[in-house]
Amino acid sequence: MRFLEVTVILLSATLVMNIAIAKSRRKGTSPLLLITILTTFLHFFIEGYRWQMVPLYLLLGLITLVRNKESEKIVTAVVSIIWVFSVLLPAAVPVVKLPKPTGPFKIGTTIFHWTDTTRTEWFTEEPDDLRKMMIQLWYPAENSSSNKVSPYIDHIDLRAQAIADRVGLPSFMLDHLHLVKTHSLIEARPIESKELFPLIIFSHGLGGMRTQNTVLMEELASNGYAVVAMDHPYDANMTVFPPNSEASVERIADYRSAIPEGTADSVWLEIRNRQLNTRIADVLFILQQLEAVDTPLLSRINFQKIGIAGHSFGGATAVLSAMQDNRFKAAVALDGWFVPFAIPDAEAKMDVPFLYVGQMSWKSWNEQRHRHYLDLIMSQSGENAYHLSIIGSKHYDYADMPLFSPIMQILGLVGFPDGRKMVKIVNRSTLQFFNQFVRGNTTIDFSNLRFSSSILIRRGLATSS
Repeated sequence: MRFLEVTVILLSATLVMNIAIAKSRRKGTSPLLLITILTTFLHFFIEGYRWQMVPLYLLLGLITLVRNKESEKIVTAVVSIIWVFSVLLPAAVPVVKLPKPTGPFKIGTTIFHWTDTTRTEWFTEEPDDLRKMMIQLWYPAENSSSNKVSPYIDHIDLRAQAIADRVGLPSFMLDHLHLVKTHSLIEARPIESKELFPLIIFSHGLGGMRTQNTVLMEELASNGYAVVAMDHPYDANMTVFPPNSEASVERIADYRSAIPEGTADSVWLEIRNRQLNTRIADVLFILQQLEAVDTPLLSRINFQKIGIAGHSFGGATAVLSAMQDNRFKAAVALDGWFVPFAIPDAEAKMDVPFLYVGQMSWKSWNEQRHRHYLDLIMSQSGENAYHLSIIGSKHYDYADMPLFSPIMQILGLVGFPDGRKMVKIVNRSTLQFFNQFVRGNTTIDFSNLRFSSSILIRRGLATSS
């Protein structure tokens, strides 16, 4: 919980104890109540309102009504129960403080709206609808007090319902996410450096979004990388485009990637592969734009040192992109989902270093097909293929979700018992891998990772001479 929230809760606890004693023995109830109410107003205006604090607001109203009345057991019991609830609720669904990046650099971020004029949008039926994308960059930046800190999620008023539908939660439970701040400064100037920034591209999964792995994006940027992530329109939970000359309000691309149950396997596979081809084209389009468009990183990126990563369907996107384009020097799949692959077995191999970090088993539809391709890649890609299985983890453990609430584990959305530890495993393994195979300045040894007791490590076969 935040500082003023904790202060109000402690002050209200004193009030609860105060009204529990006989009226004749109470002292300072009114001044204490006034201080608590003033502190609550400060919290409201400085830290911001969130629904989890509503029981505490109601508690103060109730105490205002009964402060001059004789104590009664039933009143004391009701007030005490509300106070306990007002503590548990904001603690269970906190405004999380994101882990501080470990690198030496401050982080800048900026967002772009780009249109690929060479492609029409296959998710819509409008013949002139071109493929539009929202792209976010993270990069090493100069420290500046004049640049605002970026929120974790923009347009939460529009996104909350879509995200909630994806993870199976009521939308109101996500309204507070606009209060979560990152460590990234909006449109901060990149650092001056003789060394160009290595580039990492990130692709989200079905129903995901570009900021779902912000902690990893910031970790990489703080260590000297330029990082770019996109919302794949209609694959993302929601893509929010800025107003233009034709629309005075934000335009929305909703999630349209669900395939009805009962669809024939051949049709299902054809649809998913068309989506994959669209996503790969998104990735290559971004590379083209970064070399040509006026961004803060124009002429600051080393296009000889490019890596790609992705989560879930984005992991499949990353692997296939690296298979098709030799500009990628390494690929990372975070619990990548390989069921949609439709490539010959002999082609299921990586010519560049590959890291798969994921749960022990998907335990879902067509797990056998997923394992088939993962095992092929591991056996056919040489000694620089690594498979890290995190004991106890689940699919959403490989995004930022483990950080946001202890009830995520109760709901079964994450499985690893320590969310911050889980994020460190993902961050450190990914950073170490890219440092070795994109930047080329360290020696990789996952066995030396802290928390290695939670990891099973498999390595690809040595390439025959």
